Formats: sequence, C-alpha cells, structure tokens
Amino acid sequence: MNFRIDRINSELQKSISEIIGRLKDPRITSMVSVMAVETSRDLSSARVFVSCYGGDANETLAALKKCSGFIRHELRSEYRELRTVPSLNFFLDTSMQYGEKIDAILEGLKKHESD
Repeated sequence: MNFRIDRINSELQKSISEIIGRLKDPRITSMVSVMAVETSRDLSSARVFVSCYGGDANETLAALKKCSGFIRHELRSEYRELRTVPSLNFFLDTSMQYGEKIDAILEGLKKHESD
C-alpha cells in the first residue's frame, strides 16, 4: 500500500465512525465500531469492516448497507478535495472471533501437552 491510500483509509475510518454515530436508524445498535477501511487504488470502492456489540449484528449490517448512500453523500461533502468518494461496502469484522478461536486451540494444545 502506498502512503496516500493508507492516509485516506485512516481518515475515512474516522469519518465513517462519526457519521454512523449520528445515524437515527433504530436497527443500528449503539455500539458499532469501524475496525478498518480498505480503499481500492482508484478510489472507486472501499470495504468497511465493522464490529457490532449488542443487538443483532446482521440486522445492523443490513441497516448500514441501506444507509451506505447517505454515508457516502456525507463523506462527499466532507472530502471535497477528493475527485471521487468511494462506494462503501460494509462487512462484519470477524477478527476478534478468529483470535478467540486461535486462543482456544492454543489452550487446548497446552493442556494436551501437560497431560
């Protein structure tokens, strides 16, 4: 990745998080964190990874997908210096569950070795 894309990803992550906090959709839980943003090189699309705490994560993700046009519009007004604002594709971030699964496997191996 180049420095410009990394900087854009970081700024988009902060801005998207703030915009989600202002949304009034009742399907979106109060605890939604934007974990990462991966923007394509040509800035045509961005993958937004979110974690949802409390409530139904799939329902929250569906609501975010419905609101993606509004979020993009808000980003467009905030980042006028960008030629294009990427279209947003939301995904659930499963890295925490994956990490917990790896920890459980390691604990199982450690317990098995001590027996």
